[in-house]
Amino acid sequence: MAAAASERHVDLLLIGGGLASATAAEEIRKRDANGSIVLVSNEPQRPYNRPPLSKEYLRGEINDEGVYGNGGIYVHEPGWHDEHQVELLRGEAVVLDPAAKTVRLADGQTLTYGKLLLAMGGRPRALDVPNANLPGIHYLRTVADSGAIRNELDQPGKRVVFVGSGFIGLETAANSLFRHAQVTIVEPQERPWPTMLPPALSQYIADQYQRRGATLQYQHSVTGFTAGENGRIAGVQIAPVGDSAATESETIACDLAILGVGIMLNSELAQHAGLEVDPHQGVVVNDHLQSSAPDIYAAGDIAAYPDPVVGRMHFEHWDNAITTGQTAAANMTGGDESYRHVPYFFSDQFDLVINMLGYPTNTAHVTIKGSIAQDEFTAYFVEDGILRGAMMVNDDAKMDQLRELIAEAVLVPDTHALIDPNFDLASLRPSTAQNEPAQPVAVEESSRDNAS
Repeated sequence: MAAAASERHVDLLLIGGGLASATAAEEIRKRDANGSIVLVSNEPQRPYNRPPLSKEYLRGEINDEGVYGNGGIYVHEPGWHDEHQVELLRGEAVVLDPAAKTVRLADGQTLTYGKLLLAMGGRPRALDVPNANLPGIHYLRTVADSGAIRNELDQPGKRVVFVGSGFIGLETAANSLFRHAQVTIVEPQERPWPTMLPPALSQYIADQYQRRGATLQYQHSVTGFTAGENGRIAGVQIAPVGDSAATESETIACDLAILGVGIMLNSELAQHAGLEVDPHQGVVVNDHLQSSAPDIYAAGDIAAYPDPVVGRMHFEHWDNAITTGQTAAANMTGGDESYRHVPYFFSDQFDLVINMLGYPTNTAHVTIKGSIAQDEFTAYFVEDGILRGAMMVNDDAKMDQLRELIAEAVLVPDTHALIDPNFDLASLRPSTAQNEPAQPVAVEESSRDNAS
């Protein structure tokens, strides 16, 4: 990479080396052939996709050389950045001055900018318990993290304890079972994904792991880790929570532990610069993904954007990184696009392809079409008579149509009709002559986290 001068001007400056920045760079170059673009990243690799890190890459089926979808993990081919005049600059932004429109990097370089995109993502949330830094304790966020876990699993029969059962944790557990590890999952909640799924669907997820040999320790929290004679992790200390708190604690012997208890948003740069920052959601932006400073935009995990259904929210998933990156890039180059996107994420576990759309909650009325027993079904989530979400397991033929219907907040007069295999989903769309479109029900704020 070309060395940067100690101070220089950049037309379009992108801070963050992930998918949101990479997508924004691609979209900017489509719209602006001449403006200078610099993408600042503190990772040694060029921008890559994170979903394979808990799936194909962890299983050893793809490498870290090709692009995603063609045997690798990267967003672009190696020569793409030079061909499109997008400079990758290794470094970390440490000071942002919105008034002077400057960013200072840790090595002392100062960049002035015309427009700035903040897309720094997040970092793994650490457990504050004794011995949490022992060798053999892993987080999964980067390609280096995934590679280290993959190397540990090369020997079959490893005893692995997973702390947390979000999407990343369960995907990694599934692929550890695939690699013949002995798996224990520890989770303080009473069941998988309790805020999003009703008990029956949570049990469906739990059953997938139990019947493949995993031990589930729900309603248990980690109180510490123990070391062996070699200084590596040898055990995970757990204690019950809730109604079971009086039960005696125990230690689970293990060879390694993988911690997946959420992320901390990297919003400190924006906060110290005086931008409006929600402590739980990230950098507050308007519907154009524009921050409280007019020439600064945010995308990806740290963008706290207005959603017409749940109010202010951020969304930590692959699809959101792409779509916010595209919208921010459009508006940074003179566009006038509002961000309105039905949340979507996917999770591959064992032979299950799980697609989630919209706003599924455990308070919704859930109607299931298809067969849970045969692992092929769609669960419809209806709140106050409005279609709000869908969970599709090995059944994504109607995904695009469902996305449109959720965006339109269509009414569902008869939830039982959804079970009928001949039911036409298009019939839920009312004619303008008969009905006004259903109005979204807003709440103050929401956070949708930790999936691919």
